[in-house]
Amino acid sequence: MNQSFSEHFKSKFWLKHVLYWTAFVLFFGFVWGVSDDNYLRNILIQICCLPSRMLLVYVTLFYLFPKFFNQKKYFSFFVSYCVLVALISVFVQRPLFLYFIQPNFLPGFKNSGFFILSEIVNTALDINIAAMIPIAYTYLTTIENLQKNNSELNEENKLLKEDSVIQDNNDESYINLKIDKSVRKIKINDIVFVESLRNYCRIKLNDSEITVLKTLTSIQELLPESKFVRIHRSFLINKDNITSVSPSKIEINHMTIPVGRKYKDEVKKKMLLVDF
Repeated sequence: MNQSFSEHFKSKFWLKHVLYWTAFVLFFGFVWGVSDDNYLRNILIQICCLPSRMLLVYVTLFYLFPKFFNQKKYFSFFVSYCVLVALISVFVQRPLFLYFIQPNFLPGFKNSGFFILSEIVNTALDINIAAMIPIAYTYLTTIENLQKNNSELNEENKLLKEDSVIQDNNDESYINLKIDKSVRKIKINDIVFVESLRNYCRIKLNDSEITVLKTLTSIQELLPESKFVRIHRSFLINKDNITSVSPSKIEINHMTIPVGRKYKDEVKKKMLLVDF
C-alpha cells in the first residue's frame, strides 16, 4: 500500500525526493549545456520546468497509484496517466515555456504556436522523462510488496492452517483463529459463547476471552452444529454450558442472553424445547 505524502515526509523520505530532483536538474542541465556551453542557463531552465514535472510525478504517485494501480485497474491507470500528461503539457508546461522560459532564457527560439500538435507531443515527452524513474521504482516496489505479502500469507496458511478444525490424539477438537499476527489454537469444548461486535467477535472461554477480526457467521461455520446454536443475530452459544432456558432468554455462564424472534424455531428444534 502506498504511504501518504505526510507519512513520507515524517519518515524523512522527502530527502530522497530532494536528492532525486537535484540530480535530475543537474544531469539534464549539463546534458543540454554541452550543446551551447551555457550550463547555468540550462540548469535554470530545468529548475523552471520543475512545477509541471513535479505535479505529474506526485499526482501519479499519491493519487493514480493508490486509486487505480493498487486496485489492479491497470487500464484505468494508463488512461488516467495519459490524460494527466496531456493536461499538464497544455495547461501548465506550455504556458510556462511560452510566457516565462522562452522570453527570459531562449529569446531567439522560434515557436510555431500554442496548440501545434507536434509541440504538445514534444512537451509531453519532455515532462514525462521526469516521471519514469519514480514510476518505475514505485511499480517495482508495489509488485515486490504484493509478492512478499502473498508469500507470507501462503506460508502462514501452510504452517498454521488458519480457520481450520483439527483433531488431536486425545480426540479433542480445536479451531485455529488468527489473532493479531499469530494463530491461536482454541479447544472447542472451552468455548462458552461467541458474541458479534460488528466486524469483530468476542469469544468467551471457560477461563478467559479473546477478540478476533471475523464475522459471527464465519466462526459458526467452523463449529459443530450439534454443539453450538445460534439464538440471536449477535450470539452463538455452546449448549453444554446452558444453565436455564425460557421462551425469551437463555442463561449461560451466569449471563442472560435474549432469544431472537428469528431464531426461536431453531432453538426449539436443537434444544428440544416446548412450544413458546
